[in-house]
Amino acid sequence: MNDMKSTIEHREMCQQRDKEFLALYHPTLDALLRQGMEESKARRAAVEFTIANGHPHYHVNHERAYRCVCHLLNATEKKGNGARTYRDPEEMGLAKRRLRRQMWYEITQRVSLLLAQGMSVETAIDHVLEHCRASRFFISPATAMTKICPMARTRALR
Repeated sequence: MNDMKSTIEHREMCQQRDKEFLALYHPTLDALLRQGMEESKARRAAVEFTIANGHPHYHVNHERAYRCVCHLLNATEKKGNGARTYRDPEEMGLAKRRLRRQMWYEITQRVSLLLAQGMSVETAIDHVLEHCRASRFFISPATAMTKICPMARTRALR
């Protein structure tokens, strides 16, 4: 039951991210087309511009964020003998995908700043997820194209 709930929440988060992406993508595409750029080049340029310059919310589950951020925070703590604790991404339960991992490091960095100001971990994570914006969309251009054109799932981004 809990697994099904997390799957539903994940889908909802992805849908929110996609809506936010498309809301920024379409005006960018329209502007490029008005400038006379060829449609296929304009689509690719609009995707890349939106990914790099969009400042979306972090569309992640609070429970998952708590687990990942705590693992990353613990990985940077030092042991009593001064040796650094190291965990690889798989051990920390982080996604194997580079962009997703970058997102978790960015969230953890923001949480660390709030912890230094005296917030608790839970409050800091809640604050970051609800009020902070990501530096970019953490999706690849190929994934973004599938949001724009579902038929792009079966062909490479050109």
